[in-house]
Amino acid sequence: MVSILQHAGLVLLYVLVFFLDALIFAGLPGSWIALGVIVVYDLARGFGAVGWPWLVAMAALAVIGEIIESTLGVVVVARKGASKWGVAGAFVGGIVGAIAGTAVIPVVGSVIFALAGAFAGAVAGEYYAWSSMDRAMRTGFWAFIGKLQAMFVKYALGLAILVLFIYRSWR
Repeated sequence: MVSILQHAGLVLLYVLVFFLDALIFAGLPGSWIALGVIVVYDLARGFGAVGWPWLVAMAALAVIGEIIESTLGVVVVARKGASKWGVAGAFVGGIVGAIAGTAVIPVVGSVIFALAGAFAGAVAGEYYAWSSMDRAMRTGFWAFIGKLQAMFVKYALGLAILVLFIYRSWR
């Protein structure tokens, strides 16, 4: 029989995993940190609370989140009619921005600069291709929106990991 204290501890663990997932918005690998906590919890329970198949499924969700985060912004820009230069600019700008942002403002700088970098890179690439600032700014806007959408999708997949964890561990 499970005691009240064990349930209270599990609820606190769920809250911790929820907030770890939110670290995505601070530019940290929140889903991976949360998954690490889940693995440690399951290890402490002899891998009987969650189980290897479910841990692998959770890891697959985290991998899918990484893939989506790195590609969705580019897909959105391309679907909004950006040239290959605008698409490449959004991709490279997002990466360069994230790296530079970490050096400028630790933790949250990577997110802020990744969004700004995707915007600036798309604007620069599109302006290079078409010499139209109006078109370049529109492409930059969609690069920003695509990068933001990618972050929210990755967060949603992190929450799916949490839901699977709750489903498997609450008994």
